[in-house]
Amino acid sequence: MKLKKKLIREIIIILFISIVLGFFLNFISPKSIPLVRDDSQRFEIDTSKVKNVDLKKQRGKLDKDGFYRPVNIPIEAAKQLFDEGVVFVDGRNPSEFNEGRIKGAINIDYKTFKDMTKEEKQVLMKDINKEQVIVSYCSSDSCEISIDNAYEMARAGYNDVKIFLGGFKEWKQKGYPVE
Repeated sequence: MKLKKKLIREIIIILFISIVLGFFLNFISPKSIPLVRDDSQRFEIDTSKVKNVDLKKQRGKLDKDGFYRPVNIPIEAAKQLFDEGVVFVDGRNPSEFNEGRIKGAINIDYKTFKDMTKEEKQVLMKDINKEQVIVSYCSSDSCEISIDNAYEMARAGYNDVKIFLGGFKEWKQKGYPVE
């Protein structure tokens, strides 16, 4: 019994030292792993880039993983791109898509898309040029599918993906073209 207590105490001490040492090494490492994920840029919209600017020439930054980060855009920029004829991708499921969508949008259901290989995604999107502007959206600003779908498209090699966070709800409220 005494031996068992001693063994448990030693295991706890070793675990504690390992955890403290792991945090310390992570802290001093130049390639440290953040302890808390930073989502601040995920919802950031730069409205200074909207007026009198060619949105088709504005691309996100090249990510450390080798793809261009999608850029969040406001409703005004989404409408400007719509008027220029860019591709809009609705990430909602087919039944929601069929209930109403931005005019001319195509449906790429995120729940199916996320599980595809990079090659399968490229086959599905074969009619879209990889350098072409794509606007990803979903139902509303409370829906993150547009963000997730945009990152999936970017990782599949599509280099100019924009995220319209307002979604179908904001688009429809503005009275913009729907079907």
